[in-house]
Amino acid sequence: MAASGDIGRDTHFGTYRGAGLPWVDFDAFHQEILPARLEQGVNGQVAWDVAGRDPISLGLPDGRFYTYRCHEGRVLIEPGQARDARTILEIVDHESWLDYLYEYRTRYGLLFSNAVRFLRGDFETWDDWEPAIRCMYSGRPIYDPARTEFRDLAGDPLDLHRRFAAGDDPVEMSNFLRQTGYLVVRRAYDADLIEKLSGELDRVIAESTEGNLYSWWATDAEGDRFPYRLTYLSEQSEAIGALYDHPRTRALVALSKEEVVPVPDRIEGILAVVKKAGLEADASGYANLEYHSDCGFGACHTTCPCVLVGIQVDAAGPRSSQLHMMAGSWGKAYHNVPSQITAERYPLVPIQAEPGDATVHFGCGLHAGPPPTGPARRRTLYLQHYSPRASDLIGPHQGYNQIMPGYGAGDIPNIDEMRERVE
Repeated sequence: MAASGDIGRDTHFGTYRGAGLPWVDFDAFHQEILPARLEQGVNGQVAWDVAGRDPISLGLPDGRFYTYRCHEGRVLIEPGQARDARTILEIVDHESWLDYLYEYRTRYGLLFSNAVRFLRGDFETWDDWEPAIRCMYSGRPIYDPARTEFRDLAGDPLDLHRRFAAGDDPVEMSNFLRQTGYLVVRRAYDADLIEKLSGELDRVIAESTEGNLYSWWATDAEGDRFPYRLTYLSEQSEAIGALYDHPRTRALVALSKEEVVPVPDRIEGILAVVKKAGLEADASGYANLEYHSDCGFGACHTTCPCVLVGIQVDAAGPRSSQLHMMAGSWGKAYHNVPSQITAERYPLVPIQAEPGDATVHFGCGLHAGPPPTGPARRRTLYLQHYSPRASDLIGPHQGYNQIMPGYGAGDIPNIDEMRERVE
C-alpha cells in the first residue's frame, strides 16, 4: 500500500490545464460566445428552468462581473452586478472560472477547493442557476423529472422498484438500467462468497487506523471515532480484489452498454460503505450522505460514464439503511437543495436488497445514503468502473476527492461543515 503521506489534499488537482484545453477570455465569453450560444438554441434548453427566478451575478476579483437574467422567456447576459440579484458570486481567479466553464469544477468543486466567495446569497441560492449554467457552459442537459418517462420494452411504464433475478433477460435489464440509472439483481453472488467477503471486511475494519488514505472516519453521538468508508480494498484483500474478474461482475457491468474499465488503483478503487449498528443522524463527516453524484466535484465529461457494481454483504432495508436513487438523473445537470428533494417532486427509490444481491448504478446519477432507519448494520462493497479517459487525467491513488480538506487523513468535512467555513 502507498504510504499515508504520499497523497493529500490538492485544490489544484484535475484542472482544465491538465486536460490541455485553451484559455478563454472572461469578457469575450460573456459578450460574444455565450450570447451566440443562447441564440443558436441553448436558450430553449435553459429558459424554462430559470423562468421566474431572480438573476445571478458572477465575476472576478478585478471587478468584472456579469449577470444572468431570464426575461420573457429569454436568458440575457448583462454587464455588472444586478441590484436584484439573489446571488452574487466572486470566483477567486480567472483560472478557477475556466475550470467552472469547462466543468472541471462544479459549484461543489469550487466550494471544496475554496475557489468562490459569496458576496450575496449562499450555496443553496446558487442552485437556482447551477443547472442552467452547466448547460450554457458545457451543454449538459437539465434533468426535468416532470418530462422523464420510464418505459419497458413493450412500451409500458416501468416499475421503478422492480428487482430482477440473475437469470432475467439481459436486454430488459439493460433497458431498465439505462433509463433509470440503477438496477437491483437478486442472488447475484453466492452465500459462500458473501460469508468470505464479510470476514474480510470485518478484518479490514478492525485493522483500520485513522490518518491515512485507506479509510474515512466520523464521530458518533457518544464522541467515538469510527471508519465508515474503506478505500483501495484490492490492496488490502486478495479476495475482494478478485471481484473485478468475477463472471457475475463482468456480466453486470456489460448491462450498462458503456465502455468502462476497473480502477483498482485510483479514484479510491474498490470501496466499502459501512453503516454501523446504531449510527445516528448527527454523525460527523460523510457517514450519512445527502443526494449527490460521484463526479459531483467536476470532470464528469472526462471520467464518466462511471458504473458501480454494489455487492450487498448485509441486508439493505428499513431495519438497517438503504441507498436511495433518483431515477433518470444520470448524465444530467440537476438541482440539489436537500429541503426541496421530496417524493412529490422527484422519482425517489429506496433500494431494498438481501445479502448476495447486487446493485448496478451510474455514479453520475443522484443518489443518497441517509441515516439508518433500523438497528442493523449495513456493509456494501462497490466495484468502480470508469471511462478509460479517466486515466489520462487521474494517476495512481489520485481522484477528485483530493480537493476536500482532510483528504489523505480520513477526516473529511461534509457539505454543511464546509459551508460553515466558507459562507
